[in-house]
Amino acid sequence: MNALEITILSCPLLLVLLSLAFMPLFAPKFWQKNEMPVLAIVSTISIVSVYSLLSDANDILRVALLDDYLPFIIMLFTLYVLGHGIHIKLRATSNTKSNMIFLGCGCIFSSLIGTTGASMLLLRPFLEINRWRRHKAHLLIFFIFMISNIGGLLTPLGDPPLLLGYLHGVEFSWELHNVSLYWLIYVLAYLSVLYFVDKIMLKKEEQEHHLTKHKFKIEIGGWLNISLILLTVVVLFSSLPDLGGIPAIVIKNVLLLIFCAISLFRCYRLKERIDFAPFREVAQTFLVIFIVIAPVLFILNENSETIQKYIIDLSHGKDVSIAYFWLCSFASSILDNAPSYLLFFNMAGGNANELMYVYPGVLRAITISSVVMGAMTYIGSAANMMVKSIADKKGIKMPSFIGYMIWSCSIILPISFVISLTLSM
Repeated sequence: MNALEITILSCPLLLVLLSLAFMPLFAPKFWQKNEMPVLAIVSTISIVSVYSLLSDANDILRVALLDDYLPFIIMLFTLYVLGHGIHIKLRATSNTKSNMIFLGCGCIFSSLIGTTGASMLLLRPFLEINRWRRHKAHLLIFFIFMISNIGGLLTPLGDPPLLLGYLHGVEFSWELHNVSLYWLIYVLAYLSVLYFVDKIMLKKEEQEHHLTKHKFKIEIGGWLNISLILLTVVVLFSSLPDLGGIPAIVIKNVLLLIFCAISLFRCYRLKERIDFAPFREVAQTFLVIFIVIAPVLFILNENSETIQKYIIDLSHGKDVSIAYFWLCSFASSILDNAPSYLLFFNMAGGNANELMYVYPGVLRAITISSVVMGAMTYIGSAANMMVKSIADKKGIKMPSFIGYMIWSCSIILPISFVISLTLSM
């Protein structure tokens, strides 16, 4: 395969990722009206180029759509539907301690229902606790760092990158066994910084006006959906056998859809409405991403040895985990973290068993950087933009794009530098 063919096959992915990252910032009105038509045109170009240049076109697209996209979107749909059936009402005094407890607990919740679901579910209670605070942009910045990103690091349920890893053979409990210590270090480090920042902000608040104190009260509704989420974890964690020639992954998908049907029936009986518009947008976007990324993954698999040699040279013969960490970090910061994970997973060979047991440092590097570094910019993950959008609508003045990056670079980069040095241990 020559350089021209590689360029033709790769350009649609580059166009899609750059469009998703920057068009909402620089041409929001045009993008809002024309996003799907533009992405559909690029997808068509990608499909035509695959059939024109690759003899395995049918297999490449079948794997992308049926083996990768379908179970991926069923899982996201399950978490989306089940998460909407859970309701949290919280009343507490806004102080540093209550905010630290909230964000720490929210990190665990993110790994159970996903960072996007947890962000949407927990943001309003968090804002309600701090409704009397005049200076609360810093609290939402830490909310993005913790609940919208690092919180999802413990399970494939937590973040789309990890779900893609699971669908490509990474064991469901691998993250829990191999990156939980790093998750804890990040969470404790974030909470430590929050402690000092919020103490300063709270002191300023107390000088300006009296803060109202409330007795702690929490109400949780939707225990049926909580039970269904736990069953979802069990289904994904268990090793189901093939049944009568039906693959285990199909059985799991059917069970997840049954859980969704139960939840939707409950909503129907209680006359609760679920807004599917955000999920529909996510499903359409990821469909395009899976189509345009398929030929690039094929190229990476075909040239994995050459790429590995290049990264070894880049690392000057030392441990390559650090190189993978920072390369994937850069991609996850400016592009969506799910395709960034998939790209570097395949750059590392794409063999899950080999990465888990022979090169665990490399897989740790890709896993941690794709999840954590999505918090470096507003465009690093969909949850970041959702939180900022809701904050803007509530009249909360959030930092500008550059202002937010000053926060993230000051806090996330020093912690990540230390973490990157320990990945091969």
